[in-house]
Amino acid sequence: MSWDDLIRPDLEPLVPYAPGLRASQVRERSGKEIVLKLSSNEHPCGPVPIAMAAMREVLPRLNRYPDGACTALRGKLAKRFGVPVETVAVGNGSNELLRLLAQVVLRPGDEVVFPWPSFIVYPMVTAVFGAKAVRVPLAEGDCVDLDAMLAAITPQTRLVFLCNPNNPTGTIYGKEAFERFLAAVPAHVLTVVDEAYFEFVTDETYPDGLKYFDGERPIVVARTFSKIYSLAGLRVGYAICPPQVIQAMDKVREPFNVNSVAQIAAYYSLDDEAEVRRRRKENQEQKTYLYSCFDRLGITYANSETNFVYIHTSRPVEVFQALLEEGVIVRDFGNAPALRVGIGTPEDTQMTIAALEVVVARLGKI
Repeated sequence: MSWDDLIRPDLEPLVPYAPGLRASQVRERSGKEIVLKLSSNEHPCGPVPIAMAAMREVLPRLNRYPDGACTALRGKLAKRFGVPVETVAVGNGSNELLRLLAQVVLRPGDEVVFPWPSFIVYPMVTAVFGAKAVRVPLAEGDCVDLDAMLAAITPQTRLVFLCNPNNPTGTIYGKEAFERFLAAVPAHVLTVVDEAYFEFVTDETYPDGLKYFDGERPIVVARTFSKIYSLAGLRVGYAICPPQVIQAMDKVREPFNVNSVAQIAAYYSLDDEAEVRRRRKENQEQKTYLYSCFDRLGITYANSETNFVYIHTSRPVEVFQALLEEGVIVRDFGNAPALRVGIGTPEDTQMTIAALEVVVARLGKI
């Protein structure tokens, strides 16, 4: 038997997702006792206290399968956003929901339009379901170019992914541009707005995708509990979708796809909005301080509305390795001229800047 005959040949060009280095790996390589992991956009604090308590309560009942319909969480999200519960889907991270959306919409040969660089899952799910990826370069300022996105749509386009704020650049598009885009998108195209970093945004020109959802327009808004709610290790996200889309997704999603601990943690995390506001404020303060330090060090960057900053460098491989030697893990993109630096606690920020000062002193202008 040949494994080449068994495995789909069209998967050959795909590359497995490569997560950021683990702190333990860098600790062993660098000899640094304290290692700072800023590569995965995780929140530096743990889950909110009320969610922690609720998780402990559910542990003795883990011999039972979870609620396969995520009834309580879907109901709470529907009430929070003022939408019918039939329009709320919950998944094993918003990644699963993006994959399910692609699975129920795409046919071989269809086209999927998305900005690039953007979230790596978009080209992955496109390829898995036999569709063609149409990458649209970012505009000046590392921003999503909605006019160019619109121009890339053809009769073969079935799906558009928009990441707002965009990952890895952290930039946003504004309300006026988004409204022009939505008004011009053909009816045969499903627009998926990925708002994983929604809760970090402070810019008043940002268009909340849910304000454009009416259950009839072909638009989906996806969000996650992995970021500001600190539930990355549990994998739970949600999407607001037209009910017909959810009915199709329910036909192909795995049974019991969201575990009991994730459901209860997400449910109670929604109760602590004061903590969300505090985290957003602290993130904004640390980001502003990082900007001032980057300016002092001659480092250019994209204006971010997230918990990370996309910095420009003509020497990405050298800078990435030099930061590892200082015990700081950031996200690299191969030879692409940029690195993504996560925002952590005030102490994390001080360590990040100290490491960058050493790197700049050693390498010169980066």
